[in-house]
Amino acid sequence: MRCKEKRKDGVYQILDWLEKERSDSVHLFWTCVFKDHILQKYPVLRLFRNNLIDGSFRVYENLPAPVDQTERENKPVQIKKSTAKEKKRERKRKKRHEEMEEDKQPGPSCPSIPKKKKPAKKLMFFSESTAEMKRSGEEVQDEQKKEGEEEGREEEEDNTGPVHPSVFQAPSLPVSCGSVNGVLYKCRFASGSRSKSIRTEERWFTPEEFVRQELTLIDGHWKKDIRCHSKTLNYLSKKQILIVHSLLCSCNLCSPMEQDLLDEKNDDECFICDSDLGDLLCCDECPRAFHHQCHLPAVQDDSLGEKWMCTFCVLKTKQRCRQPRQMTEKEALDSSISQYILHCEYLLLYMYKEDIDWVFIEDPTKTVSGYSRVITDPMWVDRVKTKLQNKQYKTLGQFVSDVRLIFHNCHIFNKGNKFDKLGSRLSEVFEREFKTIFNIE
Repeated sequence: MRCKEKRKDGVYQILDWLEKERSDSVHLFWTCVFKDHILQKYPVLRLFRNNLIDGSFRVYENLPAPVDQTERENKPVQIKKSTAKEKKRERKRKKRHEEMEEDKQPGPSCPSIPKKKKPAKKLMFFSESTAEMKRSGEEVQDEQKKEGEEEGREEEEDNTGPVHPSVFQAPSLPVSCGSVNGVLYKCRFASGSRSKSIRTEERWFTPEEFVRQELTLIDGHWKKDIRCHSKTLNYLSKKQILIVHSLLCSCNLCSPMEQDLLDEKNDDECFICDSDLGDLLCCDECPRAFHHQCHLPAVQDDSLGEKWMCTFCVLKTKQRCRQPRQMTEKEALDSSISQYILHCEYLLLYMYKEDIDWVFIEDPTKTVSGYSRVITDPMWVDRVKTKLQNKQYKTLGQFVSDVRLIFHNCHIFNKGNKFDKLGSRLSEVFEREFKTIFNIE
């Protein structure tokens, strides 16, 4: 036992020295340890490496408090009191033992047989032929437990029914954990504990962080508790839909650098135009990122402070601090627009975001042939934005009237085609957000 404890202490001393004195060589150290000939000789290392690769190795931030050896030695030993039956059994065992000793004593006609000394146990190291037989009981139990969990998960997957593989081909996948919903971006996925790959409305999460958002789960695990189209992430990993990176991976997604971890907190593309080209301005309150000119109002670098919030978050924060009073639609439309500039910019940003193909953004008289012959009063989103910035609206009703004119013209010109349906959908989005932010009865 002493020798085993000394070996364990020696291993930890080497790892501590490596981390403190040669931290730049940690990756090289484990690369050398995980050579094939070493893994064949030591199955414990092979099991450890496999756990790192498949992401099943659990990292615990808080270690249990060490037990003082002196306290353990000074702790009084509790002596269990023997019952009458136990004392009787002990006397019988002692008597039988004495009788057996008497039988073993050499008689007068029998030569004395010297007692053989039991050979001392020899300290042996693992060899290729006996490695599998020498594994500790704990390791075998861990493997059996792991196999049992895998079998249970496979049975659980079978019960969910078949899912066509095409539903998993999208770059982003809807995921849920209990009542918590989000979107998993495959290009960001690395493992359970690294790389924030799941986005909600509030922020980005790693799979392990996402599981912890479901407060009803006591001991949740990202592989079995996060589901996508009724399948677990363990299923997606087995089908190679998600690729789990090794803990030794040094790619950007797995990088521990402070700047890389900071970049993971926001989107990789502009929230409005969905482009990742150019410099992006990241909101400090939500996961959104914007090009300077895509945001409303447009942002200048010299106007940025230490902390910046987008229009969505500014409006949300203001309404959280001061709940807007209920009003009728007529009261809202008759209000002066000067006190609702932020609300109008919020609505325009929603329009830019929802119009993916930019059908209603630019002047239709320049892009659609014959438009001017049918529509006498054309209107588009860029024009509404320009009029708002130039303070050409006096009341909120004038602003809303121009937005509604865009969808009215669309219906008149298209009459039932796909653009008419698109206009109807965007009109519903606008009316819903308009009534929500103005708290209209």
